[in-house]
Amino acid sequence: MAFAKNQTISESKDIDCVDNAITVGLDVLRGITKQRSWNPEHDVYVHIYLNPETSLQAKNRLYGKVRELIALAKENPLKHLNDTEVKKYLIVKKSDKNDTGYTISIRHDVIEKELAHIGWLVLVSNHVDNAEEAIRLYRDKDVVEKGFLRLKKCLDLARLRVHSDNAMQNKVFIGFIALILTAHINKVMSENRLYSSWSMKKTIKILERLRIYYIKNDRIISPLTKEQKTIFKAFSIKHDL
Repeated sequence: MAFAKNQTISESKDIDCVDNAITVGLDVLRGITKQRSWNPEHDVYVHIYLNPETSLQAKNRLYGKVRELIALAKENPLKHLNDTEVKKYLIVKKSDKNDTGYTISIRHDVIEKELAHIGWLVLVSNHVDNAEEAIRLYRDKDVVEKGFLRLKKCLDLARLRVHSDNAMQNKVFIGFIALILTAHINKVMSENRLYSSWSMKKTIKILERLRIYYIKNDRIISPLTKEQKTIFKAFSIKHDL
């Protein structure tokens, strides 16, 4: 971790420029490759990345949180004097210079330390010498790992609980079909930024409320909610089913 942190510190001033821009899916990262000494016998390629959007979002969330804490502390300093979050980000002291009897100052060092490494990623390789190729390989590997994680946890295949080879093969086959479906749902939700509003589980729960009625062989779908319309649009499903 110390090695990785040192790499981000060394590149923090210069990495955010158009020359270092790398497009990965919907993300536009900043990436740079440096050759560093890992030990006296070996050099490695260190790929350092910054996601400016992630970093900015984290900064805005934290700044907003601190402003809310300041408002609470000003409103009733005595009540929030020993509040854990207030003590973490603010210094509240008794003072005769203020009408409330207290002064409030921000602990900027704590905020800077908390934000210092958000949005950064460091990859180390002994043979991949290109930042763009390294992040592509990392993302591909990550997809495989998350696929197995979904098989084990979301699709309950950590324990097969079968008594024959045929039953095992059938269950694994169905599991992979389900994995393909969940992977596609994840892809569509990521591309349309639905995860900023709800999780995949919540998406399915929202769609579970849909009802289809048949009247004289005509299929009628129940009126869609605003959330359901958003999901239908993301998956390119026509509303007038």
